[in-house]
Amino acid sequence: MEDHNEETEDKAAEFSEPSKKRSFIDMVVPVLTLLTIVNCAVILVLVVNIGRKVNMLEQRMMLFQDSVAASADQPAQDSEFPERSEPLEVADIDGNIVDASEAADIVEAAALEDTHKLEGREDNSSGIRRVYLTFDDGPSANTERILDILDQYGVKATFFVVGKEGYAEQYRRIVDDGHTLAMHSYSHKYSEIYASVDAYRADLAKLHDFLYELTGEDCNIVRFPGGSSNTISRVDMWELIDYLKREDMVYFDWNVSSGDATGDRKSADQIARNVLDSIGQFNNAVVLFHDAPGKDSTVDALPAIIEKILESDNTVILPIVEDTVRVQHLHE
Repeated sequence: MEDHNEETEDKAAEFSEPSKKRSFIDMVVPVLTLLTIVNCAVILVLVVNIGRKVNMLEQRMMLFQDSVAASADQPAQDSEFPERSEPLEVADIDGNIVDASEAADIVEAAALEDTHKLEGREDNSSGIRRVYLTFDDGPSANTERILDILDQYGVKATFFVVGKEGYAEQYRRIVDDGHTLAMHSYSHKYSEIYASVDAYRADLAKLHDFLYELTGEDCNIVRFPGGSSNTISRVDMWELIDYLKREDMVYFDWNVSSGDATGDRKSADQIARNVLDSIGQFNNAVVLFHDAPGKDSTVDALPAIIEKILESDNTVILPIVEDTVRVQHLHE
């Protein structure tokens, strides 16, 4: 009897050992599977972020190379001119002299705007060349003249405005005349708006609400100060781009620069040549102008630019709208 009991206990023990092993395996396998999935997801996120960083570095390297090439083409300055003993004075969009840090931001942004010309995403399925005249930094004392010229030729443009008191009529006229009212920034102070994502969000929201109260327009088209490829921002520009996507906003850069952002004042003829010599390279040409104090040459150049474009075959001048082909310095 005792032998039988011992034999039964041995069999029970033999049976229970595999069961314990199976139970342990059944517990471990799902945990390992979950850990594997989590690790794969983390690796995927890291790879995407690294890809974005590499893309941005490549874009900035292209910009640097363009700047170097442009500098190499400039004739050397005559050594008989003495060096300036006083610091160069730089004005903001209101014509006010700014401090050294803000001046550095403005100068760098102007250099970017003058040299960075990227094709963007082209679409010429219709065989029509589209030209988009865009004006940054307004309104200003020049806005009414610009609007009068556009009205004279029956063309529509896009105004990437900032927040300014005392220009309510100009904001409203932009909308009433059928142009696109778009957002640049409220303060246009690089050191503030690019300090963090929250700072940029607050500045843009302030401008959006300001424009909505004045005009009733729910603006959702944006241009970053200095462009999406600027090197001034303390924030990764991809974070700001992602923020705009979440808010159902779209941003546009430019691929043709009038050159009116640089410190040396260009003549109307120079500005016209800069634009007309470049727009033929693109099926969708987004032209950068500035609506700001001291930009009288820009206004003076507009009639010649518009007349030449309108004389061109299969070419139209249009305002930017939400479904316009995107011209962006940074794109996935």
